[in-house]
Amino acid sequence: MKTLAIIAQKGGSGKTTIAVHLAVCAVLHNIETALIDIDPQASAYHWNVSRQPENRLDAAKADAEQLADFLKKAHAGGIELSIIDTAPHSNTAAAIAAQLSDFVLIPCRPARFDLNAITSTVEIARLAKTPAAVIINAAPRGRLADEAREALKRQGISVLDPILYQRAAYSHAVIDGRSVHEYEPNGKAAAEIEALYHCITKLYSNTKARRSK
Repeated sequence: MKTLAIIAQKGGSGKTTIAVHLAVCAVLHNIETALIDIDPQASAYHWNVSRQPENRLDAAKADAEQLADFLKKAHAGGIELSIIDTAPHSNTAAAIAAQLSDFVLIPCRPARFDLNAITSTVEIARLAKTPAAVIINAAPRGRLADEAREALKRQGISVLDPILYQRAAYSHAVIDGRSVHEYEPNGKAAAEIEALYHCITKLYSNTKARRSK
C-alpha cells in the first residue's frame, strides 16, 4: 500500500479539495483507495457522506494518534492507496502524517503569504525523511504560477510540473458530493487532477511502501 499525506500549515491552501478529487481519480483508475481525514473539521469525510451511497469511497475520520492503526487496517483490507487529509496549524498531527506516509504533497497558492509559510511544511517532511513536493494550487491566469514556481525552486523546494488553476468546477463539483471527474469529466479541472495523479503515481511508485505495514 502507498500512503499520500496532503499537508500545508497555512489554511486555505486547498488540501481537502485536492484530497477528494485525487481519491476519486484513483478509484476511476481501479485503485482501491481510502480517504483518511485527520482534520477535526472532517470536511473530506463529510463530503464523502454526502455522496450517493453507491459512489461513496472507503473513508474514515480519525485523530492523528489513531492514524497508524487506521493505516494498518487499510493495508490489511486490501487498500492500495491511502490519502490523508490533514489540518492546518497542527505541527504534531502533520508530523505524524508525514512520518507514516510514502510521499507528502504540499498545496500552495501562488501568493506571497502562502509562499512565505511553505517552509515550515517542507521542514516537517524533511524531518520525517519523507519525499515531498509542492503543487501550485488555485493559480490565476497569467505568469503568477510560473513566478511562484521559480521563487520556490530558488529556496531548493521541489515543485511538481502540473498546476491546478482557479476553476469554478472544483467548487461546483463538491457542493453535491462529486469530484471534477464526475461533474465535468472532459473539463480542464479533471484534466489537471489527472495530470497530478499520474505525476504523483510516478514519484511514489519508486519508493518502498515501508511505513504503513
